Amino acid sequence: MLKLDVTADVAKATEHLSDLAQRHIPNAAAKALTRTAFDARDAVRDGLPERFNLRRPWISRGIGVTLAKPRTLMAEVWSRDRFMAAQESGGSHPDARPIPAGRLREMAQTRVIPKSQWLDQAKNKPTVFYRAGMVFERRDERRILALYLLRPKTQIKVQPRFGMAETVRSVALKEYYRQMERALREELAKAP
Repeated sequence: MLKLDVTADVAKATEHLSDLAQRHIPNAAAKALTRTAFDARDAVRDGLPERFNLRRPWISRGIGVTLAKPRTLMAEVWSRDRFMAAQESGGSHPDARPIPAGRLREMAQTRVIPKSQWLDQAKNKPTVFYRAGMVFERRDERRILALYLLRPKTQIKVQPRFGMAETVRSVALKEYYRQMERALREELAKAP
């Protein structure tokens, strides 16, 4: 008859597992949080055309991610544009945009005013002056050109329609466990 005697050093195995947990689990969690944040950012960017009329790509490029680190274990999805906060929460905000007087036809087509013709740029010229709610430019002794018609400030009601928090929350709940499992496998594959 064969007699087999096996002994195990449980303390050493526990120490090894504890060491693995201390070194690799925070890294895996940070990777999983970062990947989930990028998935959420992409979902927010993909949902923008359904909620807004985007004429330029800079709004969607303004949705960014702060990476998670093993020490902090926190990732953020944010928008760099302050006016998008009103789109998220709703409320009212003042509207005092100037209307370019000489470029109404072109503005109606693109709704974008070139930076060189912004009101701040025009006001710095010595030939530009303000009268009765309009900004004019003196071209010569006989010609004066209307540049902008200034509207009085009004309060505009904004309905919450961005839905960024809701989108990020739903993606995080759906994706985090899958990403954590993947990151743990990658980290444990690196373990000695």
